[in-house]
Amino acid sequence: MPRYEARRTLPAPVEEVWAVLADPTRWPQWWPGLVGAESSVRRALAPGAHWQLQGTERPSYRRRAQLGGSLLVLEVVPLERIAFQLTGEHAEVELDLVSVEDDETQATLAVEAPRFGGIGRTVPSQALEGLAALVRPAAAD
Repeated sequence: MPRYEARRTLPAPVEEVWAVLADPTRWPQWWPGLVGAESSVRRALAPGAHWQLQGTERPSYRRRAQLGGSLLVLEVVPLERIAFQLTGEHAEVELDLVSVEDDETQATLAVEAPRFGGIGRTVPSQALEGLAALVRPAAAD
């Protein structure tokens, strides 16, 4: 299976980035094609946690549905790493975070997915772009 990877410096401390990642209701604000995410357990970001996902599109003759199915959390190292499966896409995802100077976070997102399975090579960079926009501090007036 192809592996797609992107790296980006996020304009927030790792604790703020982690707070976004730990809240399934915030994932549609940054993950491409996702309009809903709901955890079936209170501790949403824990190994074995299962989330129901809702994608943006319904299947049609020309296009398959995006991000239907579920997310299964495989590994969690608080403030450092999340690994999960997107079951509907048959994708394995790893997100690594490293705290860097000036209250920033270096994020590396890798996705391994079937070649024509609905997740393309741009998804990691789009997701990190969305995450950066979400954690960016509000401009001072």
